[in-house]
Amino acid sequence: MSLIGLFKSWDGYAIRHIPDIASNKVYDLSYCALSRNNRWNVKGEPTLYLAKDKAVATGEFARHFSENRSQALAKKILRRQIWRFRVKLNRTLNLCDLKVCNALSLADAPYCFEDKRVAGSTANFLRSSLKVDAIFVPSMVYSSSPEFSFLCLGDLVAKMFCHKVH
Repeated sequence: MSLIGLFKSWDGYAIRHIPDIASNKVYDLSYCALSRNNRWNVKGEPTLYLAKDKAVATGEFARHFSENRSQALAKKILRRQIWRFRVKLNRTLNLCDLKVCNALSLADAPYCFEDKRVAGSTANFLRSSLKVDAIFVPSMVYSSSPEFSFLCLGDLVAKMFCHKVH
C-alpha cells in the first residue's frame, strides 16, 4: 500500500498547557527539546505536543508524571495555563489511521508506539524523509480510541494563532 492519498491538510484547534508562571510564554519552545524521555522526538529536536482536547492534555500530563517523574516532584506540580491554538497545516499524516500504519509496515499499531524506539524512529522518518508538517499520534492514555489523539509539531509555531481557553 502507498502513502499517496494519505497525506492530509488540517485546519483545527489544539490544546497546550504550560506552568502558570508570569514569565512563561506559550510560544516558547526552549523546553521542548530538553528531555531524553520523549516518545516522538529526541533530545535537541524541538517538538510541540498539542492535544486535540482537554481530556487528552490532562490524561497525558498525568501519565507523564506517573511514568517519568518521582512522587516528590509530582507533589510540586504548578497550576497550569491551558491555551487553545488554531493550527493550519498543509501536510500531515495520521498514525491513528490503520491505513497509514499499514502503508508504513507498522505491525500492531497503535500499540507498537508504546515502544519509544518505534515511535521515535517512525516520527524521525516522517519528518526527515517525507517532510510532514506534523503527525497525529495516538494518546498513550487512550491508545485504543483513535479520536483521542494529539499533534506533534516541529518548528511550525509561527503558523499558529493562540486564544486562551477558560
